[in-house]
Amino acid sequence: MGNAELTRAERALRVWMIVCAMSFGFAMPFFLFAGVWIVPVINAISARICSLPLYPLPQSGMEGAFWRVLGVSMMAMLTWVCVAASVDVRRNCRIVPIMLVSKLCSTLCYLGLFIAFHPLAYLVGALTDGPIFLVTLALWYLASPADRYIDDKEERILTSIGEAVLPRGGAFKLGYADLRERAVAGARRMMAVMDPVALLGTRLLLRTVNLSPILFGMRGSTLLGMLPEDRPAWLTRLERHRLAPIRTMFAALKVYVALPFFNEPEAAQAVGYKPESGKTP
Repeated sequence: MGNAELTRAERALRVWMIVCAMSFGFAMPFFLFAGVWIVPVINAISARICSLPLYPLPQSGMEGAFWRVLGVSMMAMLTWVCVAASVDVRRNCRIVPIMLVSKLCSTLCYLGLFIAFHPLAYLVGALTDGPIFLVTLALWYLASPADRYIDDKEERILTSIGEAVLPRGGAFKLGYADLRERAVAGARRMMAVMDPVALLGTRLLLRTVNLSPILFGMRGSTLLGMLPEDRPAWLTRLERHRLAPIRTMFAALKVYVALPFFNEPEAAQAVGYKPESGKTP
């Protein structure tokens, strides 16, 4: 697939995968032939700049080849993942979680060992793999829905908000459910012109509203887990919440519900707007 056919989020992920493939590819021979010096160098720096305990090395003063071989094998696996993802990012985006699992595991283990034993070497490991995990997670999350921009769960959240805010037979006969597919498609077109940061914020807002009954209402279910007839009352609470950020969050999402819906001719006519007359209702 050509680069021009990809979304901006997919192009960003492809560039990041190329950078990571080059980094992990370089790390394979480095770990094998020079990895023996990594911890001694960190220990030497630690001894000069801080009073943290040093990482305990074996009597030889160097880490053995046994562990370096395991490191090389992991770098080989991650290099393959990154190369495959960069070659066809839309098709192979699904294998990026292999890298995420690897980097999350190493980050948490390094961090836990640093908290328990305090050598600088563990902190260096956490500060190396942690940012790689976070950047990869953000780019993968944005790119994973491809040109749909939101995933299936986020679409269900959006439609549940739409059906609660614009119910059939409410203020007017037509409801969001009657134009659901076209309204969601319109919301996707709005998201298509957004930069990756704004799109990430929008998707996180959808997830937050879904969790809002748990986060702000001390309830035991998400918005999707609530009965459909209970959702309008809860969303009204969010819209009138005493905290301005929560009201703003919900108002921002209503834009993705209302604008695509009322952009459809049937919805415009349902509220009395006749484009050919040039008059607003």
